[in-house]
Amino acid sequence: MTQLTINIEDKSILPHLKKILNAIEGVSIAKPARKRKTGLDEAYEDVRAGRIHTAENADDLFKQILGV
Repeated sequence: MTQLTINIEDKSILPHLKKILNAIEGVSIAKPARKRKTGLDEAYEDVRAGRIHTAENADDLFKQILGV
């Protein structure tokens, strides 16, 4: 199977182009692969959103976790 990648600047022609390509026998349109987030990307997202906690030392950390 041969693949051809086409870059389209004008998105308004995309529906027409898809119709034309689907009408051609033996041509299929592949959906783009969804990029999965890595653990590092998720961690950066947590930092940006403020979902981080700090502790001065291990005792402070356990106090925060256990609520003691």
